[in-house]
Amino acid sequence: MSNNKHFDLFAISEDHEELRAAVRSVAEDKIAPHAAEVDETATFPKVSYDALVASDFHAPHIGEQYGGVGADALATCIVIEEVARVCVSSSLIPAVNKLGTMP
Repeated sequence: MSNNKHFDLFAISEDHEELRAAVRSVAEDKIAPHAAEVDETATFPKVSYDALVASDFHAPHIGEQYGGVGADALATCIVIEEVARVCVSSSLIPAVNKLGTMP
């Protein structure tokens, strides 16, 4: 706990922290090793896509009734942020999936 209790309102939940750790692990293990090649060749990050699909992080906002995990907006942002830490190109996969499916 912080000594500045008024900032506790802005702390993320334990579930969100666990999500961050899970996404970070996938990103560092499965996405980061291919990031430079994706940038150098300007190709679609298929390995990243496959890793995100396998872990249900490719479109986390999709509701459970449609086969997704039903993540809230903050969780979706955490996924995008953690993937972007290692590969900005790959972070567009969950970002564009949310953008393209919301309307």
